Amino acid sequence: MTSTAPTTRRGAGQWTLTALVIAIGCLLVIGGFRLPLPLNVGYLGPQWFPIGIGAVLILLGCLLPLQRERTEEPEPTDDWRAFGIVVATLAAHVLLLSLVGWIPAGIVLFWGVARALGGRRGLFDLGVAAVFSCTVQFAFSAGLGIALPVGALLEVG
Repeated sequence: MTSTAPTTRRGAGQWTLTALVIAIGCLLVIGGFRLPLPLNVGYLGPQWFPIGIGAVLILLGCLLPLQRERTEEPEPTDDWRAFGIVVATLAAHVLLLSLVGWIPAGIVLFWGVARALGGRRGLFDLGVAAVFSCTVQFAFSAGLGIALPVGALLEVG
């Protein structure tokens, strides 16, 4: 005989996640429309990045209940270790961002999240994190005209 309590708890958690994803998406879209446009920006300004990400989050949030109904997977286990690694990585990123700049802080961020999600090839993950961090830096500076932080250490030199 199975108990209905874990299913109810699981269902409530999944609906909470759905609502959270949609709410964050809505906040990003609203924030994107509220961004002031620099004078030197044409049609595609920096506001389109958060609007696009927000729209994707809203779409994914709306699709979560459909995916939940189609899959008959066993109940997922809570992975507090991975959650702790992600939180610690985000905290390190925030602390490092103003000190060393976007690229090194982004490498720490992407590498830490990869490790938390199960990446076990340390040097490979570090290389991918470096490429991704540099790509984000280039996309923001060349594509959007937004300078990401270079860090206090580089400003001194």
